[in-house]
Amino acid sequence: MTVCLAQAQSPCSIVLEPREVRPGESVLLTWDAPRSPRIRLEPGGMILPGRYQVTLRPGYTTTYRIFDASPGGGELAHAEAKVTPGMPLGEPARICSFDASTQAVLPGEPVVLKWECAGSAKVRLEPGGMELDGKSEIIVTPQENTRYTITASNAAGGQSRTLEVAVLGRLTAASLPPPAPVCTFTASRQVVRLGEQVELRWSCQGNARVRLDPGGLELDGNSSIAVVPDRTTVYTLSVTSLLGGSSRSLEVRVEEVRRVLTEKDLESFEEAIKPLDQMDLGEALHRGEALREAAPEGSWTLRMVISGSASGLKQVARAAGPRATEVMILPYLRKDGLRFWQGCFGVYPTQAAALKAWRSAPEALRKIYADALPQRLKKPMPKP
Repeated sequence: MTVCLAQAQSPCSIVLEPREVRPGESVLLTWDAPRSPRIRLEPGGMILPGRYQVTLRPGYTTTYRIFDASPGGGELAHAEAKVTPGMPLGEPARICSFDASTQAVLPGEPVVLKWECAGSAKVRLEPGGMELDGKSEIIVTPQENTRYTITASNAAGGQSRTLEVAVLGRLTAASLPPPAPVCTFTASRQVVRLGEQVELRWSCQGNARVRLDPGGLELDGNSSIAVVPDRTTVYTLSVTSLLGGSSRSLEVRVEEVRRVLTEKDLESFEEAIKPLDQMDLGEALHRGEALREAAPEGSWTLRMVISGSASGLKQVARAAGPRATEVMILPYLRKDGLRFWQGCFGVYPTQAAALKAWRSAPEALRKIYADALPQRLKKPMPKP
């Protein structure tokens, strides 16, 4: 199903080919929104030109939607890619031709490999494991006698064909070109607020192709793209080239809107327990960091629990009862880089005072967190 929404201010066209595929097969999505210089493609939140095309590989039936990328921009069009496991297999892949521009070269000289296949084939080229179109060509620069093999396949079957390129001489080890390094993959920012834009950028050496997830976009090896994540998202860049394949990932964290507590929150027992009991983790961390900042230098606290689950906030609040306002939720970073939060009870001038205070803490709190430890309340390093 392909639909262009009727909006007088934003005419558009959208084409999806083919509209129905088997699992693992690719589709080509093309659009033209002349009055929208930039659009947002969902799923994936990718910011792309108003006239463009992308190759996608849906894992299941997916509706791709195009929105005007300006703030508050509405939907312009959508198209559904239907993924059907039981789709008829059709004609098996068949290699019609596989040729090299020359059968013998000096070390490092270019050779053009060209092939054409029938039966809606995808081709894998060895050595290197590159996946390419069924009708294509590629330039290789062999350093030694090399046997090239293409394997054409589709859901109905396939076949392989081989040819050899002779190299008339050898390069010394010192003169061999270095292998392509792992691609760089960076984000302009890794912590944003909801609705803010992030630029993802990557650079790969060699004749590389990349796939970016979520979204399944297939792009050039040296490029960038803007995304607008609607939640904390891990982006993964998968790379293939003649030298092999690899992948890199990075996380862009979307901060939730933080609620600033007021004196009204602390007027009664009900209000004292309500904030921590009902806060999301971002709000609780904001409050805890504010309390830590206000503590005198050299203060002590009691660390009760380290947790990764936001649901633990409710348990801490219930156990603390009317003294929930003395609980601080602070960030905790493990040595291996994993992020958690820690629940701490109170602010005290000395270690002895902290231990004494713990003996008079609510019984439910002491029972659940019997192994609470006194520790210095370290303040975060000032930002440069």
